[in-house]
Amino acid sequence: MSSVFANLILDVGDIDRSLAFYHDMLNLPIDRQEVLEGHRLAYLHAGDTQILLLQQPKNEQDPSLHRSGGLVMKFYVSEIWKVASNLQEKRVKILQELEMPACGERTFLVADPDGYAVLLAEPVDTLN
Repeated sequence: MSSVFANLILDVGDIDRSLAFYHDMLNLPIDRQEVLEGHRLAYLHAGDTQILLLQQPKNEQDPSLHRSGGLVMKFYVSEIWKVASNLQEKRVKILQELEMPACGERTFLVADPDGYAVLLAEPVDTLN
């Protein structure tokens, strides 16, 4: 069997705070939530990709963990200016302001509650 991408697992400090970002603000649907041996899990859908948010019990969390570490998740959105405005109102940390080029992709880079970089993009029709 060849390698197949199964899902993205994000180690989060507070699953409720992460759900408020990914589900409430980015509108990713929640497939299910569960608790296994003190670990809280939430499964979200992002197109064909599944994102697993994993909150470890407090005694197993590493407070020195730097989560941003070069990982960038990219999501396509519609009406990026509305999404950007909503995230700004919610005081989400902005890493790169909204860019609105005439062609290519409009982009907006933010940090999720744990510092993971989230690139929001909207394709722009070419000028032809």
